[in-house]
Amino acid sequence: MIKLSKWLIPQLLIFLILGFKAKIFIAFLWIIFHEIFHYFVAKSLGLRVENFNIHPLGTTIELSEFDELSLKEELIICLSGPIANLIMAFVFFLLNNFIGGYFIENSMEINLVLGIFNLIPAYPLDGARIIRIILSTKMLYKRAYNITAYLSYIIGVVFLVFFIFLTFIHKLNLSLFFSSLFIIFITYKEKGRVMYIIMADIIKKRKRFLKKRYIDNKDISVYHKLGLVNVLGLVDKNKFNTFYVLDGEMKLLFIIHEDELIEALKLYGNISLEEYIGIKNSWVEKY
Repeated sequence: MIKLSKWLIPQLLIFLILGFKAKIFIAFLWIIFHEIFHYFVAKSLGLRVENFNIHPLGTTIELSEFDELSLKEELIICLSGPIANLIMAFVFFLLNNFIGGYFIENSMEINLVLGIFNLIPAYPLDGARIIRIILSTKMLYKRAYNITAYLSYIIGVVFLVFFIFLTFIHKLNLSLFFSSLFIIFITYKEKGRVMYIIMADIIKKRKRFLKKRYIDNKDISVYHKLGLVNVLGLVDKNKFNTFYVLDGEMKLLFIIHEDELIEALKLYGNISLEEYIGIKNSWVEKY
């Protein structure tokens, strides 16, 4: 299904008023090419497209079963669009040396800008997902997610400050203004969804396990005063997690697996591990 952002038409009108006209349509041609390249790479990995979204920063596709991919496969899909644009920029650079012309010259510039711009680590650009994937191989998923969100906020604010500076020197750039607001807005939405995403990732992890018939394990030692939600934030979405609950003397009190952790959250809410151990012990004594 094709979905149009409510911000798309106003920004296109602004571009037309400012005199971009033909160039904006060439740009959208290569933006769609960028997304189609994502599509073909995703298809080659066995995914199917749910929605094709068109918004002020370009286009995005929603893929089914994306979370069932390995980190390497996710990285390949995210990098494919920017790399395709950079390759086309080089191709048009060569053509421009021999043929030239308005379309070739603008296609070269637009593909170069799209390739570099999409590598910026800001939502909803490919760069945000790329940096999040790379960070998640080095640290806990929640921390990688938060670092990416903070980077995205910083970039959005930098764009906004740069827009104000350009306006101050009488070089109005409304595209930069809309881009900065869009980045900040999308980042805000993404940041607020982090715990829901972690829960959803755990559910999708079961599908990956059934599909591949195996999953790596991860052991983590945690302090018994931690709340269940805090422990949930330590879950690695690509592994089955086991938590060793320790007291202040680092003595083992209890072992809880991620499936039991989720069930405990459903039944008791965000109680501490210490409180949960008490409930478990009282239940054992009773029966």
